[in-house]
Amino acid sequence: MGSGKTAGATAGRPRLSGSVGGAPRQEIIREATALFIAKGYAETTMSEIAHAAGLRQSSVYYWFARKEHILQALLEENRGSLQMARALEPAPEPAAARLYAVLHADAAQLCASPLDFYEFERVARSQPQNFGAFFEDYSELHRRAASIIRQGVDSGELRAVDPEAAATAALGLNEGLQRHYRQPLPGLHTYTADDVSTLSVDTTLASLLRNHDALPGVRTQAAGLMTANSPAES
Repeated sequence: MGSGKTAGATAGRPRLSGSVGGAPRQEIIREATALFIAKGYAETTMSEIAHAAGLRQSSVYYWFARKEHILQALLEENRGSLQMARALEPAPEPAAARLYAVLHADAAQLCASPLDFYEFERVARSQPQNFGAFFEDYSELHRRAASIIRQGVDSGELRAVDPEAAATAALGLNEGLQRHYRQPLPGLHTYTADDVSTLSVDTTLASLLRNHDALPGVRTQAAGLMTANSPAES
């Protein structure tokens, strides 16, 4: 997407403290995102991003030649589940397993993102000229998830539900539980990212499957699909 270095690069760059750490790409994205929210994308400068990340400005340019590349990288990091959905919507495997794989990838991605989904949505709504792709991606993910649900209803794997409403509920549950993962409420159980992903998708599939006893097998099939269709490291 035009960024200076790939996500897999490991060369360290000097920090303002004089120390040399691992690849600071994720830290740059995280700090830049916080500034985009606080100040607005247009008002944020590369020097401010460098300062927030504890790096010299030249080090930020090592990873991202322009501010736009940071924004592109942020959007790309939120496309993993969409890529999974694109691969699995037309696949021949059972719809329930494909749906499980897509929703699990989405929940895991939401937990791993440098930004809370609801904060990302808020800044996208406030700056649609810069984050319009966020809504386009979400709409496509929803459409493809609904399509898989529709296929499952037609095949008899899933109950006769409204695919559009079921997709909305499934994605909404992922979004709500990622918030619980990031900001657990006092006194309630704390979940890992994998716990959240499994809890969310198990809950959705348990409500949709005609045969509740099929869930363990669906989970096993989905694990194979997730492994086979995980986005390649660039």
